[in-house]
Amino acid sequence: MPIPFSIPVDSMGVLDHWETEIDRHPRHADTRLAYAAALNNADDPAGAVEQSSQALAQAPKMREAARLLASLLRRYEINPDIDVSPKGLEAAFAFDDVDRQALSVAAIGYLKSRSPLDNILATGITDGWETAARTLFTKTGAPLLKDKLFRAALTCGFNMDASVEELLTASRRHLLLRLSRDRLRDRALYDFVCALILQCANNEYVFYAADDELQTLHLLTENFQRNLESSRVSDDLLLLSLYKPASVLVTKTGQRAQVAKSVPRALRNVLQTIWRDQEDEDARAKSVMRLTEVADETSKRVADQYADDPYPRWLSMQTPDPGSARQTLTAHFASSDLAFLDSPSKVLIAGCGTGQQAVHSALFYGSKADVLAIDVTARSLGYAARMAERYDVSNLHFAQADILGLAGMDDSFDLIESVGVLHHMAAPYDAWRILVDRLRPGGLMLIGLYSAVSRLGLSALRADPSWPGIDADDDALRAFRRSIMRRPQGAPGTDLLLSRDFFVKSGFRDLALHVSEQQCTLPEIKTFLNDNQLVFHGFHLPLDILQQYSERFPDDGLPGTLDNWQLFEQENPRTFDGMYNFWCRKT
Repeated sequence: MPIPFSIPVDSMGVLDHWETEIDRHPRHADTRLAYAAALNNADDPAGAVEQSSQALAQAPKMREAARLLASLLRRYEINPDIDVSPKGLEAAFAFDDVDRQALSVAAIGYLKSRSPLDNILATGITDGWETAARTLFTKTGAPLLKDKLFRAALTCGFNMDASVEELLTASRRHLLLRLSRDRLRDRALYDFVCALILQCANNEYVFYAADDELQTLHLLTENFQRNLESSRVSDDLLLLSLYKPASVLVTKTGQRAQVAKSVPRALRNVLQTIWRDQEDEDARAKSVMRLTEVADETSKRVADQYADDPYPRWLSMQTPDPGSARQTLTAHFASSDLAFLDSPSKVLIAGCGTGQQAVHSALFYGSKADVLAIDVTARSLGYAARMAERYDVSNLHFAQADILGLAGMDDSFDLIESVGVLHHMAAPYDAWRILVDRLRPGGLMLIGLYSAVSRLGLSALRADPSWPGIDADDDALRAFRRSIMRRPQGAPGTDLLLSRDFFVKSGFRDLALHVSEQQCTLPEIKTFLNDNQLVFHGFHLPLDILQQYSERFPDDGLPGTLDNWQLFEQENPRTFDGMYNFWCRKT
């Protein structure tokens, strides 16, 4: 039956209809999905999560149910009162065009409220995390080690819960220093360790390692290298892979093939996935087109940072419906402003990083858009190109370039996006002006800039005695990050745990230790827009914030004025934690 995803909910009659249908056909997944859509339209996300997950439990291959569930979980947090189906949640991980990170966070949230994870976490809080880790590897923890939903959460995303990180960090330590090698013969335990390896790779080995772990790792690495040509490396490699990238542990292609033959299948699959992706990215980085030189000193420092830590780390995407831009952008622009979407158009993504925004935008604008994505770092572009191929994006092209080098270009674009980029340049407004010059009259622009108000806490953190500085190595980064994680709630820096970037190494460096950061204010932005023939067309913000603004300024219709948004931000300093992310148009 067709699924009515846009049911008008004028009364409770529609919901009553689907409740009756569920009572009549409780095993019909299509009916549950239709009910979930109706609940979503009726602003009942909890009910929509319950019904879409139950639809997936009944029909695990139902793509639309997985996409609806993931889209809901991107916006809403799982709590114990939501009767989510763990079987349905697990099934959603099988789809590549859903946000698996949102599913991972939801899965951890679900498991935290249920035994044995809740009991083990309680043990960690009261008796210490080493005790909790020891418990995990006993009969008490065995059901969690075997839990498929837990493994899916670890392998398909990165954990964003501090208490779970404490448990995983202590468990890794226990595996390295305490657990008998004979225990690794246990299939369930071995499979869990492989899942933990992928979790560590996903978060770029952000977990803290104490001195005794580092000393043991040093000896283990030496032993591993001595025996690399033999077949006696399996257990050493398993444990080392919890702390170091497999691509660093075994660098030569011939050795990788030999090692793969000598390890159990579960570890072999993990290693081959990591090796394949890294080799692919390296090859693409070497072959990427160079559009301009990267000559500016600040740009070089930024490029070096992202060469070591490509950002953002993303593993999946909730793909937009191809060509859905018009429907979305009508909230910001008149139909005449969007007419170019019906014809061949040119789009520039200025500062694409690892390509998450670029891949999304290329799909979003559709096949008629020719999208050029540039970045200063070839390694980031290698990651971006690999992911673009994974999502079969054919209208997207990558080039290495500095925004400052675009001043000499003749090309103009119908639409330019530059989100999270300009504030890392020495003179953000000068760089923004170069982009404005590349935008045709009437063209649209999406800009993202750090808010000086929102980042007051981060600025203060740089005066913290434990702040390691922008040149901190990875060990210093991990130690500083852990010190923040263990501070009392409300202490300086603890608000960073609200950011997903806190839980990935490249993200934390970008968030708290960036080599170059400028912060902006709304009066500055207003002045720039006025001086450069740009018209403000509204912020990207959650609906509840837009509603609060409308209630605060009832005579000021959306998109609002920057003067009033400045007042609103002063009254609500966390409004733009993500950035000033807004649309404008060139007159």
